[in-house]
Amino acid sequence: MIRKCTALVLVLALLLALAGCGQKAPESSGAESKAESKAESKANSQAAESKEPASSQASESSGGVLRIVTAGKGSGIGFPAGFIGYYERIYSDPALESLARIGEDKSSVEPWLAEEITVDAEALEMKVTLREGISFSDGTPFNADAVVKNWGYYVENGSNRFKNVESFEATGEYEVTAKLTEYDNSTILNTCVEGGWMVSPTFYEENGDDVVYTTPVGTGPFVCESSNLDSEIIYKKNENYWQEGKPYLDGIEITLCSDSTTAMTIFKSGDADIILFPDTTQAQELLEAGYHMLGSADAYFPSTSGFTFSSGVEGSPVSNPDVRKAICYAIDSEAIVEALGGDLYQYTNQLAVPGSETYNDQVAGYSYDPEKAKELLKSAGYGDGLTIKATGSGAGAESFFTLVQAYLAEVGVTLEIDLVDSAVYNAKRMVAGDDNYDGLIILQGAAVKERYFDMFGESPTHYARSMAQYDDVNSLMDVIKFSTDEEEVHTALMDFQTKIIDDYCLIKPMYISGYLMFATDSVADSGLMETHKGWWTPADCKLQ
Repeated sequence: MIRKCTALVLVLALLLALAGCGQKAPESSGAESKAESKAESKANSQAAESKEPASSQASESSGGVLRIVTAGKGSGIGFPAGFIGYYERIYSDPALESLARIGEDKSSVEPWLAEEITVDAEALEMKVTLREGISFSDGTPFNADAVVKNWGYYVENGSNRFKNVESFEATGEYEVTAKLTEYDNSTILNTCVEGGWMVSPTFYEENGDDVVYTTPVGTGPFVCESSNLDSEIIYKKNENYWQEGKPYLDGIEITLCSDSTTAMTIFKSGDADIILFPDTTQAQELLEAGYHMLGSADAYFPSTSGFTFSSGVEGSPVSNPDVRKAICYAIDSEAIVEALGGDLYQYTNQLAVPGSETYNDQVAGYSYDPEKAKELLKSAGYGDGLTIKATGSGAGAESFFTLVQAYLAEVGVTLEIDLVDSAVYNAKRMVAGDDNYDGLIILQGAAVKERYFDMFGESPTHYARSMAQYDDVNSLMDVIKFSTDEEEVHTALMDFQTKIIDDYCLIKPMYISGYLMFATDSVADSGLMETHKGWWTPADCKLQ
């Protein structure tokens, strides 16, 4: 316990200094998704209810203009096939909708613009039946031809959501049939949720990329009146929205700030109803002031933070499993998570949200045991200590590794922190560049089974140059991805967590986080951070 307190005290002053830094826009995840795709999905997805706060603009349960302020900026809001981050979807959700959505259980897929979606695993065919009577806000009919064109945009832009789709065509005015190259449990999720966001093909073909990227034209409850991605996005009510009686709001205004301090000033002055993406220090301040935190960290596609190892780099000290385990035993993970985010983060000892379908409560993980760490280092030939690097990007990575550094120093491990440009870091953690990071690498991954393939399996895309690959882990990935037997998939998921954590210690997940969002007392039913961290329910949102 004395060592634990000492380590925390050593870094407290630095953490306080780092906390004062301005927040960057949220990092793009590059790959996005989750949910248990079902062979047959049923209709009517209504996003989860949430009672959240707002302004004095409206005393009624409908009407008024919802004002949102944020320090995050998107590179484009009108062309989902080109999106690189989920925050772009938050900005475009008032206007754009998808064929299917994540259900209220945060794991199932339910139709939205589609009425029914079925997959025949034996015939390798997916059939999507669409709702009738829906139009895009520019009057273009929403039908099978529109879906075929939109899916074509994804394919043309190199989306990996259609990797197992051989072809697709309109087989009726409101029916689309896709031929598959192989069965994949994520097919509906990939093509109808992540790759299912629809834009007006007429607007796109008449205006081109530049206009469409800044002007979302979809089937949604609001119409984009104007947008400047350096300052604001203005939406007005779609009077011809397909859900009768909705939306309740008259409009939505999103103010885009260059830094989080300005966004906080606007929000606390009463000139905004919702603030998106405050940093953890600001979030704690808002909690203490009585503002309402929206949603929860485990909304679909939750981010898992921690670090990975360059376990596959020959000659690296961390290519030895005992060294990896020693590093994990040397740090007090729960204390670090508490110091970084308190109640804003959810501690985990594996690549899963506690209590979720992918969480194995039999995984032991690594408790704080510096003596065990020293024993393992000695048995690995590092009894006199060693020096390794830790690579990440941004103030958040620096705060995190500074805490880790203090703990490792007490067992004879010197950690050199190397902060690199975010573009360079993202390129090298993906399959790119000519060399590897050596040592510890900041973890950015999603705690959902559909994204495990980013790091594990036959062709991983994240950390693949650095992480060791094990045949028994890869074989489990095949079961998780292709099996139609739910029990077999569940067993494989449990074995997977045990192997990557307890057996091989390939990664060190430490906490689950989502986007931080707060509101005043009169915003209701926004759906922000409820079912999915990048989606909300503008049609249901009210000011009261």
